[in-house]
Amino acid sequence: MAEPSFIDQSKLRFREGEIVFRKGEMSQQMYIILAGKVRLYVSEEPKGDWAEELSKGDFFGEGSLLEALPRQHTALALEDSDLIAINRGTFLRMIRQNPEVSVKMMQRLAQRHREVGERLETLDAQRPQKAPGGPVANLISVLGGKPHPILSHGSLIGRFDPTTGVHPDIDLSEEDHNLSVSRRHARILCEHGRYFLLEEPGVANGTFVRGERILPGEPRELKHGDRVGFGMVVLFFEKT
Repeated sequence: MAEPSFIDQSKLRFREGEIVFRKGEMSQQMYIILAGKVRLYVSEEPKGDWAEELSKGDFFGEGSLLEALPRQHTALALEDSDLIAINRGTFLRMIRQNPEVSVKMMQRLAQRHREVGERLETLDAQRPQKAPGGPVANLISVLGGKPHPILSHGSLIGRFDPTTGVHPDIDLSEEDHNLSVSRRHARILCEHGRYFLLEEPGVANGTFVRGERILPGEPRELKHGDRVGFGMVVLFFEKT
């Protein structure tokens, strides 16, 4: 995927306990782990809750290649680690020269999605309870616990598009720091009290139910407590 000279020029060594980057920092680099382990913490300080623990062959910080956004995690080397730093220009050249890079990246994102979802299943019991008389179904954010009510006739899920003015019923813009959710990503349809998830055409980063990617155009029935993913954004389906 890369020439030895590129690896030599881009390799960085981080000692055990050293911070790779801190939440809130601005950067346009992603990292691939050659050796060692890195943990991504959810706060500015490398302690408390953490999102992922990564090792050789994993990559992180890829969201910075898509848009100039602050880092969403603090990355800490758990042991002496060798990393490759890749900036946006280098990444785009890699994609043009070898399109298989993007395919492998998407495969790894799907695998990571499943792994993270399995570890987050323990949060199911902590999901907020809805008061009587509220919406009959919601999507609940795993990270923030925010409920996204599902309309009785169904809901479009995606990100707000300022160009066309399309505003989905469930807007995941605030939770999708990596821009992995399509503008029109999926729909939840309601029929006789049953809810079905249907992916919209042209979605690149996948739609998942219980860690399994659903096929475009094939509705998947949702059950109470199902873990649902849109790109890299994970929520729980709650039916009251």
